Amino acid sequence: MQRVPKYSIIIVNYNGGPQVLRCLESVFQHTTDFELILVDNNSTDQSALQSKDRFPQVILMKNERNLGFAKASNIGLRRSRGPWIVLLNPDTEVTNGWLDNLALCGASSKIGIVGPKLIRLDGRTIDSAGLFFNPKSGLSYDRGAGMPDNGQFDTAEIVPCLSFACAAIKREVIDKIGVLDGKMVLYFDDIDYCIRTRLAGWNAMYCPRSVVFHARGGVTPNSFTRVQSQAVAYRLRIMLKCYSSRNVIKYGLSRVGRDIMSMAAGLKNDDFEYFLGYFRSPLWNLVNIPLPERRLVQSTRRVSDDALFST
Repeated sequence: MQRVPKYSIIIVNYNGGPQVLRCLESVFQHTTDFELILVDNNSTDQSALQSKDRFPQVILMKNERNLGFAKASNIGLRRSRGPWIVLLNPDTEVTNGWLDNLALCGASSKIGIVGPKLIRLDGRTIDSAGLFFNPKSGLSYDRGAGMPDNGQFDTAEIVPCLSFACAAIKREVIDKIGVLDGKMVLYFDDIDYCIRTRLAGWNAMYCPRSVVFHARGGVTPNSFTRVQSQAVAYRLRIMLKCYSSRNVIKYGLSRVGRDIMSMAAGLKNDDFEYFLGYFRSPLWNLVNIPLPERRLVQSTRRVSDDALFST
């Protein structure tokens, strides 16, 4: 009988080139008791085959087309075996003790997801110390992003959300609330998943003892500009899925109002791509009303919106 590893590390690759090789090298250098699942979104730069050649231990899963981050991650999630599932971007480099420190921070049964201190490649600038999420507007940002790392985020603490550039998720969370939202091609999938986890009764923990370097967008092609624009629709989708009926109406309508104001700003500034992203938001959500997804979220709910909004 094959031994089950403690950690299942999932990396989604799309033309990662030398960056994904450096990422893999750092993982194999600084990690023990793991399996590594590389899900390749039909790369054309040979990076997937080069990764397999250099690290034969890698479990390579190749897609026939680019499915985006969430759907590709879900393929890896369903293949994984460990009690800890770790999502890791190919433009990251991990450091000594990164994963064991995450597991230690997440030892409590009240913790469902754990994330490290993300540092940019200069080694001095904070990339993310957890994510802040405003549930009333749907806006979010990385705590500390762009600030010099002077130890101001060196305390482990509960945070609203975590960046999925690197995040360790307990198996029981996935068993309870399901996988990532495949409709979210790129961006906001981490916000969505952390909110669903919190509604189901777990917390998200920021763990600065674990340090991971992140290039931020290092393997995102320029052609993804339109995908980035389309992602603004996911803010409303999160509300439609996760909020109580009363708050869906209250904050959903407010979100649509913000979208309309952003459309006007796009027209005023002659920025058609910007206009189109916000114009698309309510229409896309109308076509893709997440009724099954909402039923799942609400069936696993253990926490009120008031508690969610207070964090």
